[in-house]
Amino acid sequence: MKNILLIRRYAKAFLEYAIQNDMVDESLADLELLTETIQSNRELRNILSQPFIQKSKKEAILKRIFEGKISDKTLKFIDLILEKNHPELLTNLLIMYRDMYNDYKGIAVVTITSVVKLDEERQQHLISLIKHKINGNIQIINKIDKKIIGGFVINYKDYQYDASVYTKLRNLESLFTGNLYVKGF
Repeated sequence: MKNILLIRRYAKAFLEYAIQNDMVDESLADLELLTETIQSNRELRNILSQPFIQKSKKEAILKRIFEGKISDKTLKFIDLILEKNHPELLTNLLIMYRDMYNDYKGIAVVTITSVVKLDEERQQHLISLIKHKINGNIQIINKIDKKIIGGFVINYKDYQYDASVYTKLRNLESLFTGNLYVKGF
């Protein structure tokens, strides 16, 4: 993610603006639609990334696409980003905004990676392992990754609880790759 400080500033400003105008949830939905549309449309990405296309032209294109689908206040914010000549920030803005939105709403996003999809009961059991580190309502994302062979990996912010078979095998490998010969033993 390029220009992370700039993206953080814009996301924070947009969240504060959304809070003042009582449109926090609506703004998240608007940014999700905007990001999904830009990422799925190569021509639109190319238009936004071209420095020789006038800002007014880019604003008109986005307005034509999103008018009536997202709020006018969100469109004004997008116009501000384009006016400041930072169209590349539009797709990354959602990630930072969603993190700030979750903090504002008191939502703790916990990712559990496993080989198979976990049922609700198993997820709650695994969350109990790190419950003491979590504040707020918990939103669980269950990712499937066959590379971990077995076990699970829990990620919450900067904390990781890795109980995967892959990691245990890797640790054993590093333990046995050294010279284990001890003279006179």
